[in-house]
Amino acid sequence: MEKSWPKVILFGDSLTQYGYSHDGCWAAFVADHLQRKCDVINRGFSGYNTRWCKIILPKLVTKADVTDTKMVTIFLGANDSVDSVLCPNQHVPLNEFKKNMIDMVQYLMDIGVNKEKIVIISPPTCDEQKWQSDCEEKGRVFGKFNGPTKDYAKVCIEVGEEIGTQTVDLYTAMSCQKDWEDMLNDGLHFSPYGSQFLFEQLKPVLDKLTSNMKLQLPYWADIDNENPHKLLNKY
Repeated sequence: MEKSWPKVILFGDSLTQYGYSHDGCWAAFVADHLQRKCDVINRGFSGYNTRWCKIILPKLVTKADVTDTKMVTIFLGANDSVDSVLCPNQHVPLNEFKKNMIDMVQYLMDIGVNKEKIVIISPPTCDEQKWQSDCEEKGRVFGKFNGPTKDYAKVCIEVGEEIGTQTVDLYTAMSCQKDWEDMLNDGLHFSPYGSQFLFEQLKPVLDKLTSNMKLQLPYWADIDNENPHKLLNKY
């Protein structure tokens, strides 16, 4: 029987989708940290909110997919929290947002993911001035404000505490840094500095969930080049 390779699944919006990009590279930091231990699977969808993600999650992550899964992140809220009048196509009311988050966590638990392996990451702060300039330059509607985002971030942490998942309160962690604006390249998405900052916030949880993992396949110097099957066939 083929051995299942351990995996980490990252689920979210553009902040996850761009996780392997030059700037928004936090997913790449996760993959590098877990190299030869886990496959890191990026399931990020730019512009998506929890209403849509709740629909697609069962199509993307099935019971078969979570075999030997070490961690699943849910990183949403940046789009749900936009202004309901200015950005009605993406906005999701706060009470529905909370229910959607609970339902997604419950779904993952129902298919076999232990709640301790689920990590809810709150949306980050937004540099309103920079994001407004970027929106105007690219012909997009500006409707992103820190006040509502803070409320959605708070709900993320509440859901985690109520259910018993892991949480990363990124909004609060960023807000405490005097140079937090430098963590965003366009006011909304991460700069390399912001990506590194998120990874550092996530790393203690990541290490807790993967600290007992060994490298997959034997160390090269332990393999007998004249008889490689002796050791490699044990895998």
